[in-house]
Amino acid sequence: MPEQLTRLAAVLRATPKIEQRELRKSMQRAARPLLKTARQGALQILPYRGGLAERVAAGRFTSQVSFSGDHTGIRITAADRRGADVNRMDDGSVRHPVYGNRRRWVTQAIRPGWFSEPLLLDAPKVRDEIEKALDTTAATMVSAV
Repeated sequence: MPEQLTRLAAVLRATPKIEQRELRKSMQRAARPLLKTARQGALQILPYRGGLAERVAAGRFTSQVSFSGDHTGIRITAADRRGADVNRMDDGSVRHPVYGNRRRWVTQAIRPGWFSEPLLLDAPKVRDEIEKALDTTAATMVSAV
């Protein structure tokens, strides 16, 4: 499917902006369930003690649609309100001060994949929705010709 999106990106550059906008909206709509899944992954997998799970779940989860080159597709990102490194947490570690002492920090091991694993499980459903959006856009473009 990434190859299809890359080819479509090249075609979209030559199509009216309205078609691009409609496809982008459809892809954003298809990605909404992934944002909920990521938030639930934080609540279910991250440690509750110390409030990490709630803090991350209350953070900002966004989806970005891109039609440029190798980065064609949907990207789901997470940002903690306090600036925690979400990528490092997904790799299996979190860095935090010891009992709030900002002069003494530790790196704690946590379960890796809290963010990526739930998204990968829901990806097939979203992929089907994106394929439907691509088919609709292709049909609209063909009928316009």
